[in-house]
Amino acid sequence: MGWTAGGAAAAVGRPARASARARWWSSLVFGVLENHGLAEVIGLPSHRRLAEEGTLLARYFAVEHPSGPNYRALISGNTWSRNEVVDAFHPSIASLAAADTPPIPTFIYHLAGEIARRHNPFLDLRAPVAAVRRGEGAFRQDLGDTLPSPAIVYVGWDDLNNMHDGSPARADSNLGRLLDILGASPWFARPDPEGRYPALFICYDEGIRDNHVFAAWWGRGVRRGTVAQTAYTHYSFCRTVTDNWGFPALQRAAEASAIDAPWT
Repeated sequence: MGWTAGGAAAAVGRPARASARARWWSSLVFGVLENHGLAEVIGLPSHRRLAEEGTLLARYFAVEHPSGPNYRALISGNTWSRNEVVDAFHPSIASLAAADTPPIPTFIYHLAGEIARRHNPFLDLRAPVAAVRRGEGAFRQDLGDTLPSPAIVYVGWDDLNNMHDGSPARADSNLGRLLDILGASPWFARPDPEGRYPALFICYDEGIRDNHVFAAWWGRGVRRGTVAQTAYTHYSFCRTVTDNWGFPALQRAAEASAIDAPWT
C-alpha cells in the first residue's frame, strides 16, 4: 500500500508538519454489525470480551431506520434522508481528516466478502479514501508494515458475515478474529509521541425495536471493564472523532456530547 502521512502531504502540495495531536486515541479502527439490539447480542463471546477488556456503552442508541441513515450519521453527523443510499458528497470525518495538514488518510477493509454499499458510508457519501483492501490477510499484513498513524480505518463484512443475513455465531467469530488480529499487531500496540494508542470502536447500525444497540471501545488506552451509563448515539461517535483531532463538529453531531468515558 505504501501510504504515509508525509507522502500524502507531498501529493497534494501541502507542507508536512507533525501529525495532529490526538486527544484520546492516535488512530481509529471501527466496524458496524447489523440489526440486533443490545439484549440480543451482549452474551456473545466477542462482545463479552469487548466489555471485559474495554468500555461498554450501556446506553448507546442508533438514530434512524433503515441502515443507510445510521451509517451516514456515524461519519457525517446527519442521516441525509431515510434513503438507504444517497450517492452524494457531504462533509464527513474522512473529508475533514483529508483536509488536515498533513492529511489523515482513511482506509477501508472488506474483511469477508464485499461490504454492501448501504453499509459503506464512505462510498455512499463519496468520501476521500486512501486505499481499499480485501481480506483478513491483507489487513493483517498492512497492520504489520504499511498502515500509517494517524489513520481512520473502517472494517466490515458482507451481509452473510455481519449478522444481517448470517447467524450471530458467524458474525461473533468474525469479530473475535478481528480482535485477535488487532491484539497481535505492532501497529495497534504502538503509542504516538503523546502516548496515545489506536482504539477500536464496534457498534450496531440499528436495533429492530427501540434502537438500543451494543457499542464498545477497546484498545490499550481504553479503560478496562468499564460500563458507561451516559446516553450516547451515532452522533456522539461522530462528535468524538472530530473532537479527538480538533476538527469542527459536523451537522447534528454538534448537539451531541463526545464519548469520553473510556478515557476519563
